[in-house]
Amino acid sequence: MTDSDERPDRTRCQVTYPMVSALLKAEEFLRNTDGLVPTNDTQKIFIKEFYNSCKSDIPKIHEIESIADTNIKKINNWLKERGFSIQLSSISEGGFGIASMLDLLGKWAKNGEKWSVSTEDGNYYPGIKMTNYGLGFYRVEGNQNIIIEIETKASDKVFLLMADHAPAGLSLVKHVEDISREMRKIEPEYEGVVFPMIDLNEEGVLKWLIGLNVGGMVVAEALQQTKLKMNHEGFRVKSAVAMGILKAPPRRGEPYVINRPFLMWITRPGLSKPLFVAYLNKDVWKNPEGLDM
Repeated sequence: MTDSDERPDRTRCQVTYPMVSALLKAEEFLRNTDGLVPTNDTQKIFIKEFYNSCKSDIPKIHEIESIADTNIKKINNWLKERGFSIQLSSISEGGFGIASMLDLLGKWAKNGEKWSVSTEDGNYYPGIKMTNYGLGFYRVEGNQNIIIEIETKASDKVFLLMADHAPAGLSLVKHVEDISREMRKIEPEYEGVVFPMIDLNEEGVLKWLIGLNVGGMVVAEALQQTKLKMNHEGFRVKSAVAMGILKAPPRRGEPYVINRPFLMWITRPGLSKPLFVAYLNKDVWKNPEGLDM
């Protein structure tokens, strides 16, 4: 997921296991067992519904590999060597970088044929035609579109469902999980299926991960790049996440910076309540030019 564009009709991916793997690598690198501390609602959802439930899956996924190092050049070279163009910025002393990659190759149980997909507007795109061998057909109540299940030579299965709109971010994962729970198998209504070939390369910034506390340090930079190629033989997914982790407390001699909305309150001995309490946002961050009122 990237934060650059969340239009409901825009192509986008949500690959969470490399995020989980990268943060798990960060905890291992720090030898920290205190867990992650969120600083926004999206991070809370990610930790509760993804990180805590998925981190035990990482050793089972042999297609995932990770790296952590204080030398950002090593991280960036690691990404380049694996075909990714995302690169972390330099970090200050005491910080480190992490990266994780999922490289998933799938072959259809039976190869399809190269075909052509014609759209309602009269355009044609390169596609794939598959017979009913290795296919399953499903429906969800209230949705006229059919869900196609495609078997692979391994245990993985691929599902396809036409949809004009889809939610963004982590909600996209929940959306397909809800569909999976509700779908019911039906007898084949068609002789096979035709679907487009895919060549996708998406990269962007994971802004919602910025500020996440990892063992007393914070995520200062978070990038993800995802590639998908799909043809008549199968598919390949490659997704990498890279993060820069910085010290949370400043080094001695440096000021602590309050650069987000903050609370202010004034107390006096002998009083049961504060004299003054305020939550001060940027709309009042102004020079008063004196204290007279």
